[in-house]
Amino acid sequence: MQILHKLVYTGIGFARNASERRSIYLCNLLSVILFLLGILLFTLYYLWYDWSVITATIPAIAVLCLSSILLNYFNLSALSRTWLCLVIPVTTMALSIYSKNIYFYRQEELDYFSFRFIILSSSVFPSIFFSIREKRFLFGVSILNYLILILFDPLHQAFNVPYSKHDMLKESNYYFINVVVTITYAIMVGAVLFLKRISEENEIKTEALINDLHKINNELLSKNKEIEIQNQEITAQTENLNASQTKLQEAYQLIEQQKERLLKTNNDLSSELVTINNNLTKTNNELIKHNNELRQFSYTVSHNLRGPVASLGGLINLISKENLSKENTEIFSHINSSVQRLDSIIKDLSNIIDIRHDLFNIRQKIDLDKEVSEIIEIHKKEINQLGISIKTNFSQCTEIFSVKPMLHSILYNLITNAIKYRSHERPPEINISCHYNENHFIIHVKDNGLGIDLKSHKDNLFRLYKRFHYHTEGRGLGLYLVKLQTEILGGHIEVESEVNRFTKFTVYLAKPINIDRQILHESKYASIFYDATLDSTGVIWNGPVPGNEYRNIFAKCVEFFKVYSTPNYITDLRNQGHVGKEDQQWAFETMIPEAARYGIKKVAAIGISDAYADENIKDYYLGIHNNLLKFGVEFRFFPSVEEASLWMVKSKS
Repeated sequence: MQILHKLVYTGIGFARNASERRSIYLCNLLSVILFLLGILLFTLYYLWYDWSVITATIPAIAVLCLSSILLNYFNLSALSRTWLCLVIPVTTMALSIYSKNIYFYRQEELDYFSFRFIILSSSVFPSIFFSIREKRFLFGVSILNYLILILFDPLHQAFNVPYSKHDMLKESNYYFINVVVTITYAIMVGAVLFLKRISEENEIKTEALINDLHKINNELLSKNKEIEIQNQEITAQTENLNASQTKLQEAYQLIEQQKERLLKTNNDLSSELVTINNNLTKTNNELIKHNNELRQFSYTVSHNLRGPVASLGGLINLISKENLSKENTEIFSHINSSVQRLDSIIKDLSNIIDIRHDLFNIRQKIDLDKEVSEIIEIHKKEINQLGISIKTNFSQCTEIFSVKPMLHSILYNLITNAIKYRSHERPPEINISCHYNENHFIIHVKDNGLGIDLKSHKDNLFRLYKRFHYHTEGRGLGLYLVKLQTEILGGHIEVESEVNRFTKFTVYLAKPINIDRQILHESKYASIFYDATLDSTGVIWNGPVPGNEYRNIFAKCVEFFKVYSTPNYITDLRNQGHVGKEDQQWAFETMIPEAARYGIKKVAAIGISDAYADENIKDYYLGIHNNLLKFGVEFRFFPSVEEASLWMVKSKS
């Protein structure tokens, strides 16, 4: 509607009087109507007669009608109206002659009347567009229109496409049509001119009446000045009353503002209490869980560290305060060994506790080739020195969805063990491959090393601090961690081995479900999720959102950006509600720089068909857009999550 309003009012600012303004407005309006009618006629003509030169000409004529608006834009009002008066009859005449050349011997009576009636209907345009005072344009263009109308048959005769040759009409009727057309023309134009004359006379009378009203108004203004002088005394007396009333109003407004603040503070406190209560419940559950883990940890420490601690205490008692002798030096050596052993055990047990933390529950898309390459890079020096051949085959399963730190640890321990327990009788070789079935990702790590006697050690293979080769360093922790992490990931591990031939570990990792909606945080006001397929963090707002919750949700998002380094971010703003200016400024100055620092590259907003049309939220979205641009972050709006996801997929490819 805004575009239509701009079109029909184009050039009106150049008008010098009401009559000229009306003419320009009618010219623009009729241009638009003719354009729309042309498009409609083109559609019907195409459906009826299919594609042809005539079909293509109709929209071209419709576009030509719009050119009058362009002429009005450049203050060429007279030329614009003249053009619109002539373009329809001239192009219709040309189209009629051309079409008759095409199907000259197949003409019907409808072909005779249709084009003539279009020219006849357009002949009233000069009477509409030009006022009676513009006689030169009015009568000049009207005569041209009439000539085009009355010369309809002679022009067809001149181009050798007359109607009379085919006995379509009786000759008497044929010529009588011109009489009917002339009478119809005279009636139409005469009626419009009559109405226009009455209208313009009324305008002149109205202008005279307005002038009289101005005179009367000036007289009233003069009298009003006298009244104003008299009122000044009354005004001076009432000023004191107004001042007192103003103070009362200010006091009332202050009371209302304080009341609103109290209500807002009360609501915020209630919301905060609910949040604190939920957090306390969650913290209590976590404390129960960690307490159980600490009990197990305490039990392990009491059994595994009892010996080293006792030895350390005994050795300390043997230390002489005087200069150390050779014997004391040896004792110190034992003390140092015990301390190192104690430190290793503590670190190992801490590592076991850490992998149970909820932080590692989110499944990510993992490039297996990249993970293995990173592990090979860690052992690069040893691999090159020993001439170890590592072959990979991930053609059936290049990517999997799992917990990245745990998968890295599983591959690292299996590859490290394959290197450590290699055979010196043949060149070391390690083969790593992956495939999948309906429920699992299946990873194979096979070496041609020393092998394991499964008959003797199968039951102890994955137990803590169990070792089967003692010629190399190790604490018997690697396979225990592999089994523990595999089970945490919903899978299991199998082993095949022959002594001095090979060892093959097969790791089954459960395929996760809902990898595109992994809930990271959920509250009354918003849900934070992670989409592993897009490597994207997202927020679905359930507003309206209070300021403290708005900041809390964004702070949590930044925490997840930091942990998972997600380059993409999707936010569903359809139910976010109004965001206060202070909260907006906080997001611009604090959250957006933090998000960019942790690797955000693309941001997609959902649910806004025209994000900048609403003045209430325009500044907010512009602020987000401009601040993201400062850090090189792309920001776009989409009507649905599917379109936003497609944009991110295409960007990655």
